[in-house]
Amino acid sequence: MGKLDKLQPTAVWRIFEKMTAIPHGSGNETGIQSMFKEWADERELAWQEDEVGNLLVKIPATKGLEKAAPVLIQGHVDMVCEKNSATKHDFEKDPLKLKIEGDWVTADGTTLGADNGIGVAMGLALADDPGVAHGPVEVLLTVDEERGLTGAAGVQAGFFASRKMINLDSEEDEAIFVGCAGGRDTQFTMKNRATRSPKDSVGRKVTIGGLKGGHSGLDIHQHRGNAIKILTRALQAASLEMEVRLVEINGGSMRNAIPREAEAKVVVPKALGRKFKQTVDQALQAILTDELADTDPGFIWKVAAVQAPRCLSLASSQTTLNLLAAIPNGVTSMSNEMPGLVESSTNLGVVKTQGARVEMVCCSRSSVMSSLASLVEQHLAVGLLAGAEVEQPEGYPGWKPNLKSPLLAITRNRYKKAFGKDAELLAIHAGLECGLLTEKYPDLDIVSFGPNITGAHSPDEKVQISSVQKIWKLFAATLQGVAKG
Repeated sequence: MGKLDKLQPTAVWRIFEKMTAIPHGSGNETGIQSMFKEWADERELAWQEDEVGNLLVKIPATKGLEKAAPVLIQGHVDMVCEKNSATKHDFEKDPLKLKIEGDWVTADGTTLGADNGIGVAMGLALADDPGVAHGPVEVLLTVDEERGLTGAAGVQAGFFASRKMINLDSEEDEAIFVGCAGGRDTQFTMKNRATRSPKDSVGRKVTIGGLKGGHSGLDIHQHRGNAIKILTRALQAASLEMEVRLVEINGGSMRNAIPREAEAKVVVPKALGRKFKQTVDQALQAILTDELADTDPGFIWKVAAVQAPRCLSLASSQTTLNLLAAIPNGVTSMSNEMPGLVESSTNLGVVKTQGARVEMVCCSRSSVMSSLASLVEQHLAVGLLAGAEVEQPEGYPGWKPNLKSPLLAITRNRYKKAFGKDAELLAIHAGLECGLLTEKYPDLDIVSFGPNITGAHSPDEKVQISSVQKIWKLFAATLQGVAKG
Protein backbone atom coordinates (compact mmCIF):
# COMPACT_ATOMS: atom_id res chain seq x y z
CA MET A 1 0.00 0.00 0.00
CA GLY A 2 1.38 3.37 -0.99
CA LYS A 3 1.81 6.38 1.24
CA LEU A 4 -0.69 8.40 -0.81
CA ASP A 5 -3.27 5.67 -1.60
CA LYS A 6 -6.02 7.22 0.54
CA LEU A 7 -5.79 10.63 -1.12
CA GLN A 8 -8.28 11.83 -3.71
CA PRO A 9 -8.37 11.76 -6.70
CA THR A 10 -6.93 8.26 -6.34
CA ALA A 11 -5.76 7.87 -9.95
CA VAL A 12 -3.71 11.07 -9.79
CA TRP A 13 -1.95 10.32 -6.53
CA ARG A 14 -1.12 6.72 -7.49
CA ILE A 15 0.65 7.86 -10.64
CA PHE A 16 2.42 10.66 -8.82
CA GLU A 17 3.67 8.29 -6.11
CA LYS A 18 5.03 5.94 -8.79
CA MET A 19 6.95 8.89 -10.21
CA THR A 20 8.56 9.69 -6.86
CA ALA A 21 10.00 6.17 -6.68
CA ILE A 22 12.02 6.65 -9.89
CA PRO A 23 14.87 9.19 -10.08
CA HIS A 24 14.00 11.76 -12.75
CA GLY A 25 16.16 14.83 -12.45
CA SER A 26 16.79 16.87 -15.58
CA GLY A 27 18.84 14.81 -18.02
CA ASN A 28 17.96 11.58 -16.20
CA GLU A 29 14.45 10.95 -17.53
CA THR A 30 15.04 7.63 -19.33
CA GLY A 31 13.84 5.53 -16.40
CA ILE A 32 10.62 7.41 -15.83
CA GLN A 33 9.78 7.58 -19.53
CA SER A 34 10.28 3.81 -19.72
CA MET A 35 7.87 3.43 -16.81
CA PHE A 36 5.29 5.52 -18.67
CA LYS A 37 5.68 3.39 -21.81
CA GLU A 38 5.04 0.24 -19.79
CA TRP A 39 2.11 1.96 -18.08
CA ALA A 40 0.63 2.84 -21.50
CA ASP A 41 1.23 -0.67 -22.85
CA GLU A 42 -0.62 -2.18 -19.87
CA ARG A 43 -3.65 -0.06 -20.84
CA GLU A 44 -3.22 -0.67 -24.58
CA LEU A 45 -2.69 3.04 -25.17
CA ALA A 46 -0.80 4.15 -28.27
CA TRP A 47 2.38 6.14 -27.67
CA GLN A 48 5.25 7.56 -29.65
CA GLU A 49 8.62 9.05 -28.75
CA ASP A 50 10.55 11.75 -30.59
CA GLU A 51 14.28 12.18 -31.13
CA VAL A 52 14.92 14.15 -27.92
CA GLY A 53 12.97 11.78 -25.64
CA ASN A 54 9.58 13.49 -25.41
CA LEU A 55 6.70 11.03 -25.10
CA LEU A 56 3.18 11.38 -26.54
CA VAL A 57 0.52 9.12 -25.01
CA LYS A 58 -2.88 8.93 -26.71
CA ILE A 59 -5.99 8.38 -24.59
CA PRO A 60 -9.17 7.55 -26.53
CA ALA A 61 -12.34 9.58 -26.03
CA THR A 62 -15.02 8.42 -23.64
CA LYS A 63 -18.02 6.81 -25.31
CA GLY A 64 -20.07 9.23 -27.38
CA LEU A 65 -17.38 11.92 -27.63
CA GLU A 66 -15.16 10.27 -30.24
CA LYS A 67 -15.80 13.01 -32.81
CA ALA A 68 -14.78 15.89 -30.52
CA ALA A 69 -11.64 17.86 -31.36
CA PRO A 70 -8.54 16.40 -29.67
CA VAL A 71 -6.96 18.22 -26.71
CA LEU A 72 -3.27 18.19 -25.83
CA ILE A 73 -2.40 17.90 -22.13
CA GLN A 74 1.18 18.96 -21.51
CA GLY A 75 3.64 18.70 -18.64
CA HIS A 76 7.33 18.01 -18.09
CA VAL A 77 8.62 14.88 -16.40
CA ASP A 78 11.94 16.17 -15.04
CA MET A 79 12.35 17.71 -11.61
CA VAL A 80 14.80 20.01 -9.86
CA CYS A 81 17.09 18.01 -7.56
CA GLU A 82 17.74 20.04 -4.39
CA LYS A 83 18.34 18.77 -0.87
CA ASN A 84 19.30 20.13 2.50
CA SER A 85 23.01 19.78 3.26
CA ALA A 86 22.29 17.40 6.14
CA THR A 87 20.05 15.15 4.03
CA LYS A 88 21.55 11.91 2.73
CA HIS A 89 19.95 11.34 -0.65
CA ASP A 90 21.28 10.27 -4.04
CA PHE A 91 19.06 11.73 -6.77
CA GLU A 92 20.53 9.24 -9.26
CA LYS A 93 19.37 6.18 -7.29
CA ASP A 94 17.14 6.86 -4.30
CA PRO A 95 13.33 7.19 -4.26
CA LEU A 96 11.92 10.28 -2.61
CA LYS A 97 10.68 9.92 0.96
CA LEU A 98 7.13 11.26 1.03
CA LYS A 99 5.35 12.84 3.99
CA ILE A 100 1.78 14.01 4.55
CA GLU A 101 1.60 17.09 6.75
CA GLY A 102 -2.02 18.09 7.24
CA ASP A 103 -3.37 19.21 3.86
CA TRP A 104 0.03 18.99 2.17
CA VAL A 105 2.30 16.39 0.60
CA THR A 106 6.01 17.04 0.86
CA ALA A 107 9.32 15.15 0.84
CA ASP A 108 11.83 14.56 3.61
CA GLY A 109 14.70 17.03 3.11
CA THR A 110 14.50 17.12 -0.71
CA THR A 111 12.49 18.63 -3.49
CA LEU A 112 9.22 16.80 -4.13
CA GLY A 113 8.90 17.03 -7.91
CA ALA A 114 5.27 18.18 -7.73
CA ASP A 115 6.66 20.70 -10.23
CA ASN A 116 5.61 19.23 -12.63
CA GLY A 117 4.94 15.64 -11.58
CA ILE A 118 1.45 16.38 -10.27
CA GLY A 119 0.48 17.88 -13.64
CA VAL A 120 1.86 14.87 -15.49
CA ALA A 121 -0.08 12.56 -13.16
CA MET A 122 -3.29 14.49 -13.83
CA GLY A 123 -2.94 14.15 -17.58
CA LEU A 124 -2.30 10.41 -17.48
CA ALA A 125 -4.95 9.77 -14.81
CA LEU A 126 -7.63 10.41 -17.45
CA ALA A 127 -6.96 6.86 -18.63
CA ASP A 128 -7.73 5.44 -15.18
CA ASP A 129 -10.75 7.55 -14.17
CA PRO A 130 -13.89 6.62 -16.15
CA GLY A 131 -15.82 9.37 -14.40
CA VAL A 132 -14.26 12.14 -16.52
CA ALA A 133 -15.97 12.76 -19.87
CA HIS A 134 -13.56 13.89 -22.59
CA GLY A 135 -12.86 13.75 -26.28
CA PRO A 136 -9.62 12.33 -27.73
CA VAL A 137 -6.65 13.33 -25.56
CA GLU A 138 -2.94 13.50 -26.34
CA VAL A 139 -0.64 13.73 -23.31
CA LEU A 140 2.72 15.31 -24.14
CA LEU A 141 5.41 14.46 -21.57
CA THR A 142 8.44 16.64 -22.23
CA VAL A 143 11.98 16.20 -20.92
CA ASP A 144 14.67 18.57 -19.66
CA GLU A 145 12.41 21.52 -18.94
CA GLU A 146 14.21 22.68 -15.82
CA ARG A 147 17.61 23.04 -17.50
CA GLY A 148 16.38 25.18 -20.38
CA LEU A 149 13.17 23.78 -21.92
CA THR A 150 15.20 21.78 -24.44
CA GLY A 151 12.60 19.02 -24.63
CA ALA A 152 9.86 21.40 -25.77
CA ALA A 153 12.33 23.07 -28.12
CA GLY A 154 12.87 19.69 -29.78
CA VAL A 155 9.18 19.00 -30.49
CA GLN A 156 8.72 18.99 -34.25
CA ALA A 157 5.70 20.10 -36.25
CA GLY A 158 3.36 17.16 -36.80
CA PHE A 159 4.23 15.31 -33.59
CA PHE A 160 0.72 15.86 -32.22
CA ALA A 161 -2.63 16.61 -33.85
CA SER A 162 -4.37 18.81 -31.25
CA ARG A 163 -4.87 22.56 -31.65
CA LYS A 164 -6.12 23.12 -28.12
CA MET A 165 -3.72 22.63 -25.23
CA ILE A 166 -3.95 22.60 -21.44
CA ASN A 167 -0.59 23.10 -19.74
CA LEU A 168 -0.63 21.81 -16.15
CA ASP A 169 2.57 23.48 -14.95
CA SER A 170 1.09 26.38 -12.95
CA GLU A 171 1.01 26.62 -9.17
CA GLU A 172 -1.92 28.80 -8.01
CA ASP A 173 -5.40 27.31 -7.98
CA GLU A 174 -7.29 30.61 -8.07
CA ALA A 175 -5.77 31.66 -11.38
CA ILE A 176 -5.80 30.75 -15.02
CA PHE A 177 -2.49 31.59 -16.65
CA VAL A 178 -2.50 33.15 -20.10
CA GLY A 179 1.14 34.16 -20.63
CA CYS A 180 4.71 33.61 -19.44
CA ALA A 181 8.15 35.16 -19.56
CA GLY A 182 10.89 34.29 -21.99
CA GLY A 183 14.38 33.57 -20.74
CA ARG A 184 18.05 33.28 -21.54
CA ASP A 185 21.13 32.15 -19.63
CA THR A 186 24.59 33.62 -19.31
CA GLN A 187 27.64 31.51 -18.42
CA PHE A 188 30.84 33.18 -17.20
CA THR A 189 34.21 31.46 -16.95
CA MET A 190 37.16 33.07 -15.18
CA LYS A 191 40.42 31.36 -16.12
CA ASN A 192 42.51 32.36 -13.15
CA ARG A 193 46.10 31.83 -12.10
CA ALA A 194 46.86 29.62 -9.10
CA THR A 195 49.93 29.96 -6.91
CA ARG A 196 51.33 28.79 -3.61
CA SER A 197 49.77 30.44 -0.62
CA PRO A 198 51.98 33.25 0.82
CA LYS A 199 54.14 32.55 3.85
CA ASP A 200 52.61 33.61 7.14
CA SER A 201 49.10 33.07 5.79
CA VAL A 202 46.20 30.94 7.05
CA GLY A 203 43.23 29.29 5.41
CA ARG A 204 39.66 30.05 6.32
CA LYS A 205 36.35 28.57 5.16
CA VAL A 206 33.13 30.58 5.20
CA THR A 207 29.95 28.53 4.95
CA ILE A 208 26.47 29.99 4.76
CA GLY A 209 23.10 28.25 4.68
CA GLY A 210 19.60 28.19 6.10
CA LEU A 211 18.21 30.39 3.34
CA LYS A 212 14.79 29.63 1.86
CA GLY A 213 15.81 29.70 -1.78
CA GLY A 214 13.01 28.89 -4.18
CA HIS A 215 12.07 29.26 -7.84
CA SER A 216 14.07 31.98 -9.57
CA GLY A 217 10.98 33.16 -11.43
CA LEU A 218 8.00 32.52 -9.19
CA ASP A 219 9.74 33.56 -5.94
CA ILE A 220 12.11 36.28 -7.16
CA HIS A 221 9.74 39.05 -6.03
CA GLN A 222 9.99 37.75 -2.44
CA HIS A 223 13.53 39.24 -2.29
CA ARG A 224 14.90 36.17 -0.55
CA GLY A 225 18.60 35.98 0.11
CA ASN A 226 20.88 34.68 -2.62
CA ALA A 227 23.61 32.65 -0.92
CA ILE A 228 26.23 33.41 -3.58
CA LYS A 229 25.61 37.13 -3.45
CA ILE A 230 25.62 37.21 0.35
CA LEU A 231 28.87 35.26 0.56
CA THR A 232 30.47 37.57 -1.98
CA ARG A 233 29.45 40.63 0.03
CA ALA A 234 31.05 39.22 3.17
CA LEU A 235 34.32 38.43 1.35
CA GLN A 236 34.29 41.86 -0.27
CA ALA A 237 33.91 43.45 3.17
CA ALA A 238 36.97 41.54 4.38
CA SER A 239 38.89 42.53 1.23
CA LEU A 240 38.62 46.16 2.28
CA GLU A 241 40.51 45.30 5.47
CA MET A 242 43.14 42.86 4.19
CA GLU A 243 44.39 40.79 1.27
CA VAL A 244 41.90 37.99 0.62
CA ARG A 245 42.94 35.27 -1.83
CA LEU A 246 40.35 32.78 -3.05
CA VAL A 247 41.05 29.07 -2.94
CA GLU A 248 37.59 28.14 -4.20
CA ILE A 249 34.02 29.37 -4.11
CA ASN A 250 30.97 27.19 -4.70
CA GLY A 251 27.25 27.70 -4.34
CA GLY A 252 23.88 26.77 -5.82
CA SER A 253 23.17 23.81 -8.06
CA MET A 254 20.52 24.97 -10.55
CA ARG A 255 20.48 28.13 -12.64
CA ASN A 256 16.74 28.55 -12.06
CA ALA A 257 16.78 28.07 -8.28
CA ILE A 258 17.65 30.84 -5.84
CA PRO A 259 20.79 29.43 -4.15
CA ARG A 260 20.29 28.53 -0.49
CA GLU A 261 23.84 27.54 0.40
CA ALA A 262 27.37 28.59 -0.57
CA GLU A 263 30.91 28.29 0.77
CA ALA A 264 34.31 29.72 0.05
CA LYS A 265 37.84 28.84 1.08
CA VAL A 266 40.26 31.73 1.25
CA VAL A 267 43.77 32.59 2.37
CA VAL A 268 44.41 35.65 4.55
CA PRO A 269 47.45 37.02 6.43
CA LYS A 270 48.09 34.96 9.55
CA ALA A 271 48.15 38.03 11.74
CA LEU A 272 44.67 38.98 10.55
CA GLY A 273 42.96 35.59 10.84
CA ARG A 274 40.89 36.67 13.81
CA LYS A 275 40.15 40.04 12.20
CA PHE A 276 38.86 38.21 9.09
CA LYS A 277 36.34 36.26 11.18
CA GLN A 278 35.21 39.39 12.99
CA THR A 279 34.70 41.29 9.74
CA VAL A 280 32.77 38.47 8.07
CA ASP A 281 30.62 37.93 11.17
CA GLN A 282 29.78 41.64 11.35
CA ALA A 283 28.90 41.83 7.65
CA LEU A 284 26.67 38.77 7.74
CA GLN A 285 24.98 39.79 10.99
CA ALA A 286 24.13 43.16 9.45
CA ILE A 287 22.65 41.44 6.38
CA LEU A 288 20.55 39.17 8.60
CA THR A 289 19.35 41.97 10.84
CA ASP A 290 18.72 44.62 8.20
CA GLU A 291 17.65 42.56 5.18
CA LEU A 292 16.79 38.93 5.90
CA ALA A 293 15.05 38.96 9.28
CA ASP A 294 11.64 38.60 7.60
CA THR A 295 12.44 36.68 4.41
CA ASP A 296 15.14 34.28 5.68
CA PRO A 297 15.12 34.15 9.48
CA GLY A 298 16.88 30.76 9.42
CA PHE A 299 20.04 32.21 7.81
CA ILE A 300 23.20 30.78 9.43
CA TRP A 301 26.93 30.92 8.77
CA LYS A 302 30.22 29.61 10.07
CA VAL A 303 33.85 30.69 9.75
CA ALA A 304 36.40 27.93 10.36
CA ALA A 305 40.12 27.27 9.90
CA VAL A 306 41.22 25.06 6.95
CA GLN A 307 44.44 24.00 5.28
CA ALA A 308 45.08 25.93 2.07
CA PRO A 309 48.55 25.35 0.55
CA ARG A 310 47.51 26.87 -2.81
CA CYS A 311 45.24 29.71 -3.82
CA LEU A 312 44.39 32.03 -6.69
CA SER A 313 46.58 35.05 -7.22
CA LEU A 314 45.51 38.23 -5.45
CA ALA A 315 44.60 39.90 -8.75
CA SER A 316 42.54 36.90 -9.89
CA SER A 317 40.80 36.75 -6.53
CA GLN A 318 39.86 40.40 -6.61
CA THR A 319 38.61 40.27 -10.19
CA THR A 320 36.53 37.14 -9.55
CA LEU A 321 34.93 38.65 -6.46
CA ASN A 322 34.29 41.91 -8.30
CA LEU A 323 32.54 40.03 -11.10
CA LEU A 324 30.37 38.11 -8.64
CA ALA A 325 29.48 41.38 -6.95
CA ALA A 326 28.71 43.20 -10.22
CA ILE A 327 26.49 40.58 -11.87
CA PRO A 328 22.88 41.86 -11.68
CA ASN A 329 20.60 39.80 -9.47
CA GLY A 330 16.94 40.00 -8.50
CA VAL A 331 14.00 41.95 -9.88
CA THR A 332 15.07 44.58 -12.41
CA SER A 333 11.65 45.91 -13.52
CA MET A 334 7.92 45.50 -12.88
CA SER A 335 5.19 45.30 -15.51
CA ASN A 336 3.21 48.44 -16.32
CA GLU A 337 0.44 46.44 -18.02
CA MET A 338 -0.20 43.90 -15.25
CA PRO A 339 0.26 45.43 -11.76
CA GLY A 340 2.19 43.20 -9.41
CA LEU A 341 3.79 41.14 -12.19
CA VAL A 342 7.57 41.06 -12.37
CA GLU A 343 8.56 42.10 -15.88
CA SER A 344 12.29 41.35 -15.81
CA SER A 345 14.64 39.62 -13.39
CA THR A 346 17.90 37.74 -13.20
CA ASN A 347 19.23 35.07 -10.85
CA LEU A 348 22.88 34.24 -10.15
CA GLY A 349 22.14 30.57 -9.64
CA VAL A 350 25.47 28.72 -9.64
CA VAL A 351 29.13 29.36 -8.93
CA LYS A 352 31.58 26.46 -9.20
CA THR A 353 35.36 26.23 -8.89
CA GLN A 354 37.35 23.64 -10.85
CA GLY A 355 41.06 24.02 -10.21
CA ALA A 356 41.78 27.65 -10.98
CA ARG A 357 38.64 28.08 -13.11
CA VAL A 358 35.60 29.74 -11.59
CA GLU A 359 32.34 29.28 -13.50
CA MET A 360 29.10 31.20 -12.91
CA VAL A 361 25.63 30.77 -14.40
CA CYS A 362 22.80 33.30 -14.46
CA CYS A 363 19.17 32.83 -15.52
CA SER A 364 17.45 35.96 -16.86
CA ARG A 365 13.73 36.33 -17.58
CA SER A 366 11.41 38.94 -19.04
CA SER A 367 7.94 39.20 -20.53
CA VAL A 368 9.31 41.92 -22.84
CA MET A 369 11.82 40.49 -25.28
CA SER A 370 13.65 43.81 -25.85
CA SER A 371 14.12 44.11 -22.08
CA LEU A 372 15.45 40.56 -21.94
CA ALA A 373 17.93 41.40 -24.71
CA SER A 374 19.08 44.47 -22.77
CA LEU A 375 19.57 42.46 -19.59
CA VAL A 376 21.58 39.80 -21.41
CA GLU A 377 23.72 42.51 -23.04
CA GLN A 378 24.39 43.94 -19.57
CA HIS A 379 25.63 40.54 -18.40
CA LEU A 380 27.88 40.31 -21.44
CA ALA A 381 29.37 43.75 -20.78
CA VAL A 382 30.05 43.01 -17.12
CA GLY A 383 31.71 39.70 -17.98
CA LEU A 384 33.91 41.21 -20.70
CA LEU A 385 35.02 44.02 -18.40
CA ALA A 386 36.19 41.37 -15.93
CA GLY A 387 38.06 39.46 -18.64
CA ALA A 388 35.76 36.45 -18.40
CA GLU A 389 34.76 34.12 -21.20
CA VAL A 390 31.03 34.65 -21.73
CA GLU A 391 28.62 32.20 -23.34
CA GLN A 392 24.96 33.02 -23.90
CA PRO A 393 23.09 30.02 -25.35
CA GLU A 394 19.92 30.52 -27.34
CA GLY A 395 17.02 31.33 -25.04
CA TYR A 396 13.33 30.57 -25.19
CA PRO A 397 10.42 32.85 -26.12
CA GLY A 398 7.63 34.10 -23.94
CA TRP A 399 3.98 33.13 -24.40
CA LYS A 400 1.90 36.15 -25.40
CA PRO A 401 -1.57 36.35 -23.79
CA ASN A 402 -4.63 35.88 -26.03
CA LEU A 403 -7.64 37.08 -24.06
CA LYS A 404 -9.94 36.18 -26.98
CA SER A 405 -8.97 32.50 -26.78
CA PRO A 406 -11.98 30.14 -27.15
CA LEU A 407 -10.32 27.66 -24.79
CA LEU A 408 -9.84 30.42 -22.21
CA ALA A 409 -13.53 31.31 -22.47
CA ILE A 410 -14.53 27.70 -21.78
CA THR A 411 -12.10 27.39 -18.87
CA ARG A 412 -13.24 30.67 -17.26
CA ASN A 413 -16.88 29.62 -17.61
CA ARG A 414 -16.28 26.21 -16.06
CA TYR A 415 -14.23 27.73 -13.22
CA LYS A 416 -17.06 30.11 -12.29
CA LYS A 417 -19.68 27.36 -12.48
CA ALA A 418 -17.59 25.07 -10.31
CA PHE A 419 -16.45 27.54 -7.65
CA GLY A 420 -18.92 30.42 -7.79
CA LYS A 421 -16.41 33.13 -8.60
CA ASP A 422 -14.18 34.32 -11.41
CA ALA A 423 -10.64 33.03 -11.73
CA GLU A 424 -7.83 35.54 -11.87
CA LEU A 425 -6.17 35.88 -15.25
CA LEU A 426 -2.42 36.02 -14.78
CA ALA A 427 0.83 35.87 -16.63
CA ILE A 428 3.65 34.04 -14.91
CA HIS A 429 7.22 35.23 -14.44
CA ALA A 430 8.64 31.86 -15.31
CA GLY A 431 9.38 29.83 -18.40
CA LEU A 432 6.49 27.64 -19.46
CA GLU A 433 6.90 25.48 -22.52
CA CYS A 434 3.89 27.14 -24.17
CA GLY A 435 5.95 29.77 -26.00
CA LEU A 436 8.23 27.19 -27.61
CA LEU A 437 5.31 25.03 -28.71
CA THR A 438 3.50 27.97 -30.33
CA GLU A 439 6.62 28.58 -32.44
CA LYS A 440 6.04 25.19 -34.10
CA TYR A 441 2.23 25.34 -33.86
CA PRO A 442 1.23 29.03 -34.29
CA ASP A 443 -2.50 28.22 -34.16
CA LEU A 444 -2.26 26.37 -30.83
CA ASP A 445 -4.86 27.69 -28.36
CA ILE A 446 -3.48 27.36 -24.80
CA VAL A 447 -4.42 27.84 -21.15
CA SER A 448 -2.42 26.87 -18.09
CA PHE A 449 -3.57 26.04 -14.58
CA GLY A 450 -2.51 23.87 -11.66
CA PRO A 451 -2.82 23.23 -7.90
CA ASN A 452 -1.17 25.20 -5.13
CA ILE A 453 2.52 24.34 -4.92
CA THR A 454 4.84 26.22 -2.59
CA GLY A 455 8.63 26.12 -2.27
CA ALA A 456 9.20 24.81 -5.79
CA HIS A 457 12.89 24.16 -6.60
CA SER A 458 13.72 23.90 -2.89
CA PRO A 459 13.51 21.19 -0.19
CA ASP A 460 10.50 23.10 1.19
CA GLU A 461 8.43 22.16 -1.88
CA LYS A 462 4.95 20.89 -1.11
CA VAL A 463 1.62 20.47 -2.91
CA GLN A 464 -1.80 21.03 -1.34
CA ILE A 465 -4.06 17.98 -1.31
CA SER A 466 -7.36 19.89 -1.36
CA SER A 467 -6.04 22.06 -4.18
CA VAL A 468 -5.26 19.00 -6.30
CA GLN A 469 -8.89 17.96 -5.82
CA LYS A 470 -10.04 21.44 -6.86
CA ILE A 471 -7.91 21.54 -10.01
CA TRP A 472 -8.94 18.01 -10.96
CA LYS A 473 -12.55 19.23 -10.85
CA LEU A 474 -11.68 22.20 -13.08
CA PHE A 475 -9.66 19.98 -15.40
CA ALA A 476 -12.51 17.52 -15.83
CA ALA A 477 -15.07 20.27 -16.35
CA THR A 478 -12.93 22.03 -18.94
CA LEU A 479 -12.35 18.84 -20.92
CA GLN A 480 -16.06 18.14 -20.87
CA GLY A 481 -16.78 21.70 -22.00
CA VAL A 482 -14.37 21.39 -24.91
CA ALA A 483 -15.75 17.99 -25.96
CA LYS A 484 -19.36 19.19 -25.91
CA GLY A 485 -18.56 22.47 -27.62
